[in-house]
Amino acid sequence: MKTYFYERTAYKLSDEPVPNCFIKLDEHFDISPSVNNATIHLAVVLAESLCARMADVEMYAFLIEDARKRHGLDKGGDLKAAILTRSFLYGYFGAARSLLDCGATTLALLYELALTPAERTFRNGDFWHQLVTGQPSVHRRYHAMRLFFNEVLRWNDQTVTRIPPLSISHSQFGAFSSREMHLRVLDEDEMDLPQLTGEPLRVHWLDPLLLHDRWKPRLLSLCEKLCQDIEACS
Repeated sequence: MKTYFYERTAYKLSDEPVPNCFIKLDEHFDISPSVNNATIHLAVVLAESLCARMADVEMYAFLIEDARKRHGLDKGGDLKAAILTRSFLYGYFGAARSLLDCGATTLALLYELALTPAERTFRNGDFWHQLVTGQPSVHRRYHAMRLFFNEVLRWNDQTVTRIPPLSISHSQFGAFSSREMHLRVLDEDEMDLPQLTGEPLRVHWLDPLLLHDRWKPRLLSLCEKLCQDIEACS
C-alpha cells in the first residue's frame, strides 16, 4: 500500500505541489512486496528524509518572499523585511545542505559504502572513490553535479560574509537607499568582513530569491535521481 511519506513533510502545510518524483516513488512502494512486508522499510525512511529536506528548502524560500510582501507597506517594513530575509536565509542554506547530506547518505546506504554517518557527504573524497569503484554507472549520474554540490556547500561555509550584518549593507548603500539593496546578500567568493568595513566597495550583490531560482531546478534534479535509485533498490 502507499505510504504517503510526503504528507509527513512541510509540503503538507503549504500550497506548493509535491514534486512528481516523490509521488511516483510512492506508487512504486504501493506495489513493492519488500516495502509492504516490512514494518518500516529503509527505502521509505530515505524517501521521507529527502522529501522533508526539499520541502524545507521551498518553505524557507516562501518565507523570504512572504516577508517582503507582508512588510512591503507598513512603517519600518524595509528593516523588518531585511531582518527576516537574513534569518530565513540561514534556514534556507541549512536545509539545502541537509538535502545534500541526505542524498549522500541515501547513496551510501543503498549501495553499502563502507562509511560512517559523518563520512556520508558529497564533500568527502572517499565517498566518491567508493562509489565509482563499486557502482561506476551510479557514480556517472551524480559526478556531473559535483560543481553544484560544491557551490551549495561553499555558500554554507561562508554565511558569515555572504549574509553580512545590516550595518555593512547600510555602509555600502546608505541607510535610506532602496529596500531591494538591503535584501541582497554578498555574491563574492574571496571577501572578508574587514574588507567591507571601510569605504564602499564595488562588489557583487545578489537577491537570495534569484539564488533559489538557480538552485531549485538542480535540487529537484537531484531528488529525481535519488528517487530512481531508491526505487531500483526496493
